[in-house]
Amino acid sequence: MAAPSTPSSPDRPGRQPGGNQPNALMKSLIKAGFIGGGYLTPRLAAKTGAALWCRLPRNQARRKDNRPHPGEMARIAVDDTHHLTVESWGPADAPVVYLVHGWGGWRGQVASFVPPLVEAGLRAVAFDCLSHGDSDPGEHGAGYSSGGEMIRSLKAVAAIVGPARGVIAHSLGCGATARSILESGLSAERLAFIAPNPDMGAIAADFGRSLGFPPRTIRLMIHAMERWAHRTVADFDIAAMGATGALPPALVVHDRADKEVPFATATDIEARWPGSRLMPTQGYGHHRILIAPEVIRAATAHMG
Repeated sequence: MAAPSTPSSPDRPGRQPGGNQPNALMKSLIKAGFIGGGYLTPRLAAKTGAALWCRLPRNQARRKDNRPHPGEMARIAVDDTHHLTVESWGPADAPVVYLVHGWGGWRGQVASFVPPLVEAGLRAVAFDCLSHGDSDPGEHGAGYSSGGEMIRSLKAVAAIVGPARGVIAHSLGCGATARSILESGLSAERLAFIAPNPDMGAIAADFGRSLGFPPRTIRLMIHAMERWAHRTVADFDIAAMGATGALPPALVVHDRADKEVPFATATDIEARWPGSRLMPTQGYGHHRILIAPEVIRAATAHMG
């Protein structure tokens, strides 16, 4: 699954990255078109809604470069035609910590953890998922991706780099990490999840309702999203995955002022995941939490 391209305002399907925002009349006309399409041509409307959901956001917060300096660069193949950009810091023979970005992010956004990890004698490995950052476009072309492609990307890197001391992941990267471990595509001893993604099925349904779709069209849209991602929405339910007891201990960090993911997501994960520990923060939101000094210290310490 993917996350919606404009989660806080899904009534803006006509928005182009860097372009002018549609005026109020245009927004109303677009919304009316979705409402009508949801009733008159539900399959077409569902397909269009799924494409909007899988369109990557381009806001500046996701493009922040928190790298202390350039690392060692590499290219890793996902398959015969798609390659990922990978960057690493620290000794090649040191225990590895993977840094996994979220939906629409890139490796530089999560590289704020590099200096203390390297100082602790660890090797930090960050990469761009398909269609993100400097990696190749994925199955659906530039500007579009899915949670399924994020899982494929992480598994491809882990297959080359090897088992990890731990993983520090952000947002949808958390769900991709948990699923990769459960499917034996990644081996890690401990996890630090920063602003982990919510129940994807619930927010997908909310997205459909915001477009004015009736229940049947919402169901069709979610099925279209799952076909796009080659994954079900349940594949990204972190609380359910944690409840299996098959995941390593996790530090869950979430900000009470996060406008993209409700704080209740983190409390639910902690309640259902044995061995997890919640660290709440205040005032950082969904992206600045990645550069909060106390968050960097706690995540590094959790890596051991």
